[in-house]
Amino acid sequence: MLKKVLFFLYFILLTVLSLLPSDDLPDVMIFPYADKLIHMCMYAGLTFLLFLAWPERFRGRKAFIPLLIVIVWGLFMEFLQRIGGLGRSFEFRDEMSNTLGFFPGWLGWLWLGKWFSGKLDRLTGSTKTRDNK
Repeated sequence: MLKKVLFFLYFILLTVLSLLPSDDLPDVMIFPYADKLIHMCMYAGLTFLLFLAWPERFRGRKAFIPLLIVIVWGLFMEFLQRIGGLGRSFEFRDEMSNTLGFFPGWLGWLWLGKWFSGKLDRLTGSTKTRDNK
């Protein structure tokens, strides 16, 4: 249950940050295209938490479904930015960064998912593991 709560809280945070007016966002020009790295990291987190919340649903051939979710949600957020009158616009490079964020999130899940899931299970006292849900 905690894993799904974490996913939905993160999903809400990502959505709110994506739809904030541009004047409310900090200027993060640490280096050129730093905002693209931020997009990538945010969607890597979304991917990781998606696999964490529903590991049994995204196995085998279904492992591509989170990629589709990331692409569709990123596109939806970009379109809302364009039509929302928030001083933001659709940027193809943002959508590419969102989509590319899938890969580090997926790799993070492959490398750390079982360990992280086990830690959360122990924290909540859950006897279910990633493999027997």
